[in-house]
Amino acid sequence: MKFFKSSLLLLVLLAALIPMGIAQSAAPSPYDLVAGVNELRQNQGLSPLETDGALMAAAQNQADYLASTYGTNFPTWDQGHVGAGGTAARDRAVAAGYALGPGMNVVENWAGGNSSTTLSDVIYQYWSDEAHWNTMTTIDGIHIGAGVAEGDGFVYFILNVGVKYGSGGTGGGGAASSVPTTAVTAQVAPVKVSTPNADGKITHEVDTGQALWSIAAAYEITVEQLQALNNLTDNTVIYVGQELLIQTAYTPTVSPTTTVTPRSATRTPIPPQTAEEVVTQTVQDDTGAGGFLNMGRSTLGLVLVLISGVGLALMAISIAGRNQGDKNGKADS
Repeated sequence: MKFFKSSLLLLVLLAALIPMGIAQSAAPSPYDLVAGVNELRQNQGLSPLETDGALMAAAQNQADYLASTYGTNFPTWDQGHVGAGGTAARDRAVAAGYALGPGMNVVENWAGGNSSTTLSDVIYQYWSDEAHWNTMTTIDGIHIGAGVAEGDGFVYFILNVGVKYGSGGTGGGGAASSVPTTAVTAQVAPVKVSTPNADGKITHEVDTGQALWSIAAAYEITVEQLQALNNLTDNTVIYVGQELLIQTAYTPTVSPTTTVTPRSATRTPIPPQTAEEVVTQTVQDDTGAGGFLNMGRSTLGLVLVLISGVGLALMAISIAGRNQGDKNGKADS
C-alpha cells in the first residue's frame, strides 16, 4: 500500500513538471524580443522604440526564410542578412509597407540558437559586439520590429530598427499602421545605370529600395568590388542619396617621349680635297696649223688641187705627143 501511494505521488509530481519543462523550452515571441530590446534601451537612458507593423512583418518573413532555408546549418554572418531573392533588410521593409523618408534607413540584427537559447543570450551575448549593440542602442532609432521562427529545432531571431539619421530618436516616420495579413514578397527597386563621365568615372546615387547586391548586379560587378571601391564593410548600411563609386577614372596612357638630339653649333670642317686634272679636248680650227706638215685644211686642199691639176696637165701633154707620133709614122709608111 505504501509502495502504491509513493508511486502515485511520483506520477503526480512528474505530470506537474512536464508542462513546466515544455513552457520553459518554448521559443520567445517576437514581442518578447521587442520588449527585451526596449528594456535595454531604458537601462541605457534611451527612449524606447515604437513597434511598427511593417517592420514586424518584414522581420518575421526573414526569420521564417532563414529557418526554412538553413535549419540546423547556420548561415554565415552576411548570409543571415540576405533574404529571398537576394533582398536586404531595407528592401524587405519597404516591400512590407515601411515608407522611408529622407535620411531614413533600416538596420538589422540576426541570431540563431537551439531551443534553450534565451533572450538574454541573444541580446547580451550574441549581440554584445559593437556593431549589433549599436543597432539596438542607436540614438537615432525610431521604430522597431522583430521576428522569431523555428527550423529543425533551432530558433532564428531577427531585429529590425527604423533609423532617422540626425533625429535623436524624435520625428515622424513612414511606418505602416498595421501588420499585413498576407505574406509579403520583397521587391527590389530597379537600378538605373549612370552614364560614365568624360574621364570614364562612374558614380551611382542610391535610390529607395536599392541594395548593394542589386546595384552591383546592374553594373556587372561583384558586391566585394563595390565595397572595396567605397571602403564599405559587411556591416555598413547604405542610404538614399548616397554617392557610390562604380568605376574609377581612366588612367591616361603615357606616350613615349622622342628625344631630339640638337645639332652641334660648330660644323665639322670638310677635309681639303685634291683637285683632279680636267682634260679639255682641243678643237682645231680649219684655218689653223696642226694638220699635215703643219698645213691647215684649206691649204692642204689647195695643194692637192694644184697637184691634181698638174697631173692632169702632164697626162694631157703625154697623150697629145703620142698621137702626133702616130700620125707621123703613118705618113712615113
